[in-house]
Amino acid sequence: MSEQNPYGSPAQPYGAPPPAQPQAFGPPQPPAYGAPPQPYGAVPPQGGPQPYPAGAGYPGYAPQPQRKSRKGLWVVLGCVGGALLLGGGLLGYFVYDTASKTGTHKVVLPATFKGMSSDPDEPTAKQLSESMDSAFSQGNSAWTPTESVSSIYRTDTGTEAVVVAGAWGNVVLPSTQVDAVFKGAATEGTISNRKDVDPGPLGGRMSCAEGSNLGQKFGFCAWADGSTVMMVMEVKQGATTIDVDKVASDARELRQTAEVPK
Repeated sequence: MSEQNPYGSPAQPYGAPPPAQPQAFGPPQPPAYGAPPQPYGAVPPQGGPQPYPAGAGYPGYAPQPQRKSRKGLWVVLGCVGGALLLGGGLLGYFVYDTASKTGTHKVVLPATFKGMSSDPDEPTAKQLSESMDSAFSQGNSAWTPTESVSSIYRTDTGTEAVVVAGAWGNVVLPSTQVDAVFKGAATEGTISNRKDVDPGPLGGRMSCAEGSNLGQKFGFCAWADGSTVMMVMEVKQGATTIDVDKVASDARELRQTAEVPK
């Protein structure tokens, strides 16, 4: 006769994984652009000793919450990286010839947007900023932008984010500039249903589209005028559809707040 466990069902063996937890855009340090994701089952660094996993046969320990994933945000940042690596495309249209209608405005991104806040010291935001500085510092002083800007806005729950990146200076051929941004973004994902939209009272050209990469959908807009070249990406965890008109409206709203006279 086999022995019976007096406490009910048998305990799980050592090392049994805890139940899966919902994922959101959380605080772990993301990999650098282009770095491959961790293989299935890989365990991220935990930063110190941890209690025995739940179900390991030691009562009294609550399961540890799973670290939040930023897969959706990494996907969007990859498209930012693609837009930055345009060689003679994006960077080549910044000049210092001080033409009468260029270089009149600058970009000052707000601390909050649409109820979402940004933290410039957060690891993902710092990585984006450093990548921007690196990309725009290449080349010679004849076409280096005055300043690059970037920010990542998130909801309190961490399931939605708006990524903003670009530069300001003296820009020529702004319409061509928008095409260059979309061409670069398409190297890191699929861009579809693109259309030109009303750029708002600041003029120039604005174009918006749907984006998708590794199963994550996002909204994508870019604008350019004589002073600025900017891109805006909206991502929501698990999104199945993208309202391009809403993304365009949000981009116009952000632009009117952030693009100010020098």
